Amino acid sequence: MGLLLPDGLLSENQRKAAELMGIEESDMYERLKRLQDKDFYDVTIVIPVYNGEKYIVDAINSAKVQTWNEVEIIVVNDGSTDKTHEICNQIEGITYLIKPNGGTASALNCGIRASHGRWIHWLSADDILYPTAIADMMKSISEIPNSKNYIYYSHYDIMDQYGVFINDFIEPLSRNYQKKEDRFKELMGNFYGNGSTSMIHSSIFKKIKFDEKLPYFEDYDFWLHAMSIGMDMYLVDKKTLKYRNHDGQMTRKVDLKYQGIIRDRYA
Repeated sequence: MGLLLPDGLLSENQRKAAELMGIEESDMYERLKRLQDKDFYDVTIVIPVYNGEKYIVDAINSAKVQTWNEVEIIVVNDGSTDKTHEICNQIEGITYLIKPNGGTASALNCGIRASHGRWIHWLSADDILYPTAIADMMKSISEIPNSKNYIYYSHYDIMDQYGVFINDFIEPLSRNYQKKEDRFKELMGNFYGNGSTSMIHSSIFKKIKFDEKLPYFEDYDFWLHAMSIGMDMYLVDKKTLKYRNHDGQMTRKVDLKYQGIIRDRYA
């Protein structure tokens, strides 16, 4: 049937093929575009990991048991010095990448560059997705007009280092019904949206990347950057994740001055 025409329209043969297949021309366009862009999956789950030997298997397994079929899993080893490599190198059904240590942002960007999914879901190496996480996100996304222009996030449960439930974190659903400028104003004063619950269309990463110069808060910077160039945030009213609270996690070691540096960029 050939490639898509430069003006984004289907050729006559492609329209006839859509008719024979019993699908809408818009569906045919999306299928051909995925082939052209090598987007073979609905979703790519990117798992950046640094010295994650304790929890990485749980994270990967939670990605592998998703009820949504069209899922690619990419694990990026960001220069780990523990047994992370030995563990990941033996796991089948994933794309496993290794790079020198450069921080979470660089590992995410590496995984995204190698991805073949239309949507990108970030999963931290110490967290666990619920089995229906991707399906729940995709269902909500399918109901949103101009869905590619949003960063999606969800509620989540909090567990301890052993996986025992501690509490849950419920984001305010009312935020979805505010004006976009009000969401941006709130975000400037108070970070929201857990990175491990985030789902972002691959086209957004052609416009912006995670800032590899930031040692922390790369998600906060990305959210603000995206909103500053016309994107928006949308809360999926589901719990999709078990967020692990433990002594070794990065959030216990951050320098809060970077929040101020990031806010100054978009003030």
